[in-house]
Parts: sequence; C-alpha cells; structure tokens
Amino acid sequence: MWTLEKIKQHIEDGIEENIHLDYKGAGSIAKSGEKKKEISKDVSAFANSDGGIIIYGVREFDEAGKTHLPEKIDPIDANEFSKEWLEQIINSTISPTIPNVLITPIQIGNKEDNQVIYVVEIPKGNTAYQMNDKRYYRRYNFQSIAMEDWEIKDIINRLSKTQVKLHFTYMPPKSFLEKHPDMPVIGIDVWAYNSGNKVIKYLDCYITGNADTAKNINKPYVKGDFEKHYSNIVEREATIGEDTFVISSEREVILPRTSRIIGHLEISNLFIQEENTIKFQLSTEDNVKFVEYKGKEIIK
Repeated sequence: MWTLEKIKQHIEDGIEENIHLDYKGAGSIAKSGEKKKEISKDVSAFANSDGGIIIYGVREFDEAGKTHLPEKIDPIDANEFSKEWLEQIINSTISPTIPNVLITPIQIGNKEDNQVIYVVEIPKGNTAYQMNDKRYYRRYNFQSIAMEDWEIKDIINRLSKTQVKLHFTYMPPKSFLEKHPDMPVIGIDVWAYNSGNKVIKYLDCYITGNADTAKNINKPYVKGDFEKHYSNIVEREATIGEDTFVISSEREVILPRTSRIIGHLEISNLFIQEENTIKFQLSTEDNVKFVEYKGKEIIK
C-alpha cells in the first residue's frame, strides 16, 4: 500500500527509475493536448510491457548523472486535476480500456490545500493497447517508445500462450539482504509464477553458468560450466523399513496467477561481490523464455 512515508523513503533511499517505475513532476499533468498524450503514452507503455508504477508528484534531479533519481515531492493541485480527471484521460485515450488500473491519491500538507501525489499502478496487459494516435508503445529503459509490428503481435499472443515468470524468496529475508549483502550464505527458493491466463502443464527450468559462477554456488553441487534442471515434476515416495523408493512421478499443473517452488539455490556472498552471472531458460508446452541475473541483481 502506498503512503506518504513510503514515497519519502523512496526519495531518501534514491530509488532509481527502471522498467517498472517512473517519476513525474507536477508539470507532467496539464490540460494541454501534449501533456494528455504523454500521460496516455506512458500508461499504455507500462501495460504493453510488464506493468509498473508511475508516481505523479515527485520531481527528478536535473543535474547530469542523477536525472533518473527522485529529488523531492512536487505536489499536484487536486482542485484542478482530480483523480477522476486523470482516470478519464487514461480511459478515453487508450484502446481497449486497461482493466484494473489503480490510482491512489496521497495527501500532502493541509487537506484544505488539496495538494496530492498520484500513484498510478498499471498491470501487465493481456493484449496490446493502442493510443488514440494509432500507435502502440512499450517501456525501454527509462522511456516509452513506439513498438515494432512483431512486438505488437507478440503481445496479442499473450492470450493464446502460457506465460511464466521467476521470483525468489530468501533466507535471510530480502529486506535484510539489501542492507547486508555480505551474508556468508544466502538461501534462495526459486518460484515459477504463472502470469498468463492458461494452465501450465509442463515446465522445465534449465539453470546454467560458467566455472566462475559454479565455485560460488554451495547448493546444488556444480562444477565447471554447468547445467541444472528444475521442473514441476513431483515424485511420490514410499518408505519400507530403512529404504525410500520413488513409486511415481507426475507434473503438477500451475494455475493462472499462482506460484510453485521448483528448486533451491544456496550462494555465497562472493557470487554478489564478483558479479557472477546465472541464466535461466524457462520452457513450457508452448513458450520459451530466457532470463539472467548478475551479482546483486539476484536479490533485487
């Protein structure tokens, strides 16, 4: 949940803009045609990418080298630009309408002054969203850029193909690791999240790395250029006396909007310090995805 304290913490910690986060000063909201176009362009770009958050009412630094860092709160006059006005701009200039866009007004100062920050949370879309200029946009680094034809078709296919994403849980917890990445050993549970609308029946995850990476992975045991396999296969075991036997194995489906643990890693802090790279290939019955993490990205 977004609060004024959370916004201030983002500024204090210098949380940089990224593919999922954008800061906009008060001047980004205006009634001119160009400003309205920018609002719709940015919102549709997030929906056409991986979803994300736009914070209207936080100004970035102007100086070189800090242009994507939050500088200070720059509130919006809600008497002139209400939440309903912002919703109307988004809904009337993007086709089809993006479902479940959430706008949270955060009050600044006296309630009578009606100065606010608007936090706009945009989900990842299940189709391609077009602006009323007849173009499609996506996020790239810190920008919203026009999409190529093949990218538009790929997004439209989200409804017809399985979609899977990785996420991780940690021991110690992530909040602790971000402040103390020098922990001797970091335990990582690898989760597969079904972000699409189709049931995933078959999932195979191949984890690869080189010899430098291997020496900083404690579990599973790997050596040299390695490849490890995780999947949604669950083995059924039976114990007779002191012996345990696998009596059957089956694929446990992953339903839409649910997650399943598919594996576990233990890395040393040298993985982060030496900026080792680990790669994941995620294969389902109708889709393949590649992701990689380098150094501290693994705990971001």
